[in-house]
Amino acid sequence: MTVVRWAEGGSEVGVAERVLGRNGTSSGTAGGVREANAAAVLGAVRAYGPLSRAAVARHTSLSMPTVSRQIATLVDLGLLSESPSPTPTGEVGRPTVPVDLNDDVIAACGVHVGITTTTYGLSTLRGVLLDSVRMPTPHGSPEDVLEHIAREVGAFLAHWPERRIIGVGLAIGGQVDAERGLLDHGPLGWRAVPAAAIVESVTRLPVHLDGHVPAMATAELLFGEAVHARSALYVYAREMVGAAVAVDGVLHRGPGQSGSIAHLPVGGDVPCHCGRTGCLEVTVAERAVLERAVRAGVLTRPDFAALREAARSGDPAADAILADRARALGTAVALLRDIVNPELVVLGGQAFTDAPEQLPAVRQAYESATALPGGDILTMSRFGPDVQAMAACTGLLTHLYAHPFSILPPERSSRV
Repeated sequence: MTVVRWAEGGSEVGVAERVLGRNGTSSGTAGGVREANAAAVLGAVRAYGPLSRAAVARHTSLSMPTVSRQIATLVDLGLLSESPSPTPTGEVGRPTVPVDLNDDVIAACGVHVGITTTTYGLSTLRGVLLDSVRMPTPHGSPEDVLEHIAREVGAFLAHWPERRIIGVGLAIGGQVDAERGLLDHGPLGWRAVPAAAIVESVTRLPVHLDGHVPAMATAELLFGEAVHARSALYVYAREMVGAAVAVDGVLHRGPGQSGSIAHLPVGGDVPCHCGRTGCLEVTVAERAVLERAVRAGVLTRPDFAALREAARSGDPAADAILADRARALGTAVALLRDIVNPELVVLGGQAFTDAPEQLPAVRQAYESATALPGGDILTMSRFGPDVQAMAACTGLLTHLYAHPFSILPPERSSRV
């Protein structure tokens, strides 16, 4: 494993922002306009590659000499690679040599800390998960929990000596202050935890902290169903619920704390700690659903697989519990869709993926509740049960795509 240190400095957008959007920010600039041009080239190849140099120039509106210089630098950095054999075009002249992302050298590590389960993995530049591991989220103080997880991650990365690891993407629920690396997580009882610094001190790798739902939405923008969507709504549900909105590839990030849909009213009589009933999160969260199943005598202990099996076997109480959750999810998606009116709605998280037999009920509730025409815009995240690990990796990859020279500073060269 090769350790990569990020460069220092101020942030840069420009062409890179237009191509990639502001999905992630960098604390550094390593070349200003030159870095923005490199980001534009890298983003075009990510979205449409493999591409010839002429095609890259068309996608980025950069000159051919600029494109050639940037490609040469990105190849040197291990981010791009040339095809081993030229591609005939049918045109007069030499065959073109297309370039594509180099999936054989650089990798990003991602860690998602959930209320009950922590997932970590390693991804290629193309967003292909090389491997992932799930473990119960440890108990203890925030420092002890994060140090334990970081040690496990370090041992995991030691099995990939051939990869150049650019850092760790740390994704987690709650309220995230990415600039200062701090975290508040109500369900875990964490307040102002220096999460990024703790993980970095153990792994000795740069750490990029982000909220888990923005990170998941970013994964869809870079590698998933929303790559070419003009506008998209991402809805996540498992133990926590969340939503994110993107327009023209730019993920909306409001000022201060992130927004919340935990208390979105979806009907029902489930009491919430806020004093109301029928709030979304307490209605659909996996722990809450399993607690209701235990109280109803469907289960002797919390086990979602057993609840699904009971419903499939004809247990009416089990079926009713899952059907109620499906209706609440569908209603929430419809409410959010009617507010945002996106071109595409992407559903992610185990509340959707772990019970596929309930998806028709989700869709039916959605179609009954939405007031806008043309409602057939729902799609499932392609990441399935790997969404947490992939999202954490993608938070870091977004950083790389927007600011490649800040993370992988090129050697001083006339090329850049």
